[in-house]
Amino acid sequence: MIAGAFLVILGSVGLISGQAAESASTFWPNGLTDSELNIAKVIEVVWTVHVLGMGIILFAIGLLAANPIGARIGSIGMIAVLGSQFMAGGLAAGYGYAGFEGFNAFAAVFMFINLVALISCLSKINAK
Repeated sequence: MIAGAFLVILGSVGLISGQAAESASTFWPNGLTDSELNIAKVIEVVWTVHVLGMGIILFAIGLLAANPIGARIGSIGMIAVLGSQFMAGGLAAGYGYAGFEGFNAFAAVFMFINLVALISCLSKINAK
């Protein structure tokens, strides 16, 4: 539930504040035309909505599913969140997407919360 809440807050703040769209130019290091910048903004907004949706799903799993089913579904959900973010970022890098510069504090918090959630789910996967 904590990972889900974190992703919901992250996505909501990014969308409500406009930070998702405004940060687009920082993720593409080469100069962008107005049309390219609009496309980059859409990519960032869609990515943020994806994170928000995954957070809602994880939070709902935490509320509605009991162990061991909740742990099993949560494990799959956490792997999906982490896997989709790494795959999307890696695939986008081939097109010039720079993402965050290096492994910063935000990336560390994101990874820590999601890895703790995954480990927590995996540790209860065979609970009775």
